[in-house]
Amino acid sequence: MMAMSASQVTAFKASTGGISPTDLLTVVAMTLAVIYLLWLAWIAYSQLRSWQTGQGTFYDLILTIVRAAIVALLVGFTLTK
Repeated sequence: MMAMSASQVTAFKASTGGISPTDLLTVVAMTLAVIYLLWLAWIAYSQLRSWQTGQGTFYDLILTIVRAAIVALLVGFTLTK
């Protein structure tokens, strides 16, 4: 990935009202992190409810939550690169 030159950063800041590219990237990464963590919480909650109502087994609950956590970890890892 190529870094921006000083003139490009200045032009970017001028066009976005003083927001630097790194600040914008941080906001985008944090927004995506909140989205996938909410998705993980929704998966865990829905699996817990299905287990409590007898629509799934305990092993389905654990396996689904672990798979979703692995996906969340992979997404988080790729966001930090």
